[in-house]
Amino acid sequence: MLKKTLIIPILISVAFILSSCIQPSPPKAEFLEYKIADITAQGIEVNFWFNVANENPLSIDVSKYDYKVFIENQELLVEERGGFNLPANSKKLIKIPVFIGYGRLFGSVLAVAQRIAEGRDTISYRIEGSLTAGTMGVTVATPIKASGTIPLPKDIKIK
Repeated sequence: MLKKTLIIPILISVAFILSSCIQPSPPKAEFLEYKIADITAQGIEVNFWFNVANENPLSIDVSKYDYKVFIENQELLVEERGGFNLPANSKKLIKIPVFIGYGRLFGSVLAVAQRIAEGRDTISYRIEGSLTAGTMGVTVATPIKASGTIPLPKDIKIK
């Protein structure tokens, strides 16, 4: 009987020590690229692609990811998306789709044409956000960041 009462606390202690030795690292979100999906008389549709990597020997549950998109330093979009599971030692691509409306950003298509005529043929973008993930009761936030420029279309066709 004494052996049984000693074994249980010892097993609990060993399990606690082993679980504390495994320190899961947060997933990494790396910006890969943007792709222009569509150009219309109303605006540009752009997809921003990120690679999310789990370098742990354990799977990680991403509960959500949220982000803000700024175009020409104007906040254009604020979104939160549902999560996903990242198996151990794996990667997943996530897409942030953004529609950049000329009217909202510049006032009109004519203003875009004037901007291009003046030699200002790119627009700046910035994405700031975070990815919330966890495993084994530990929750961490990983930053999602990207910035750069997107070329404005030279020939906007008004339909």
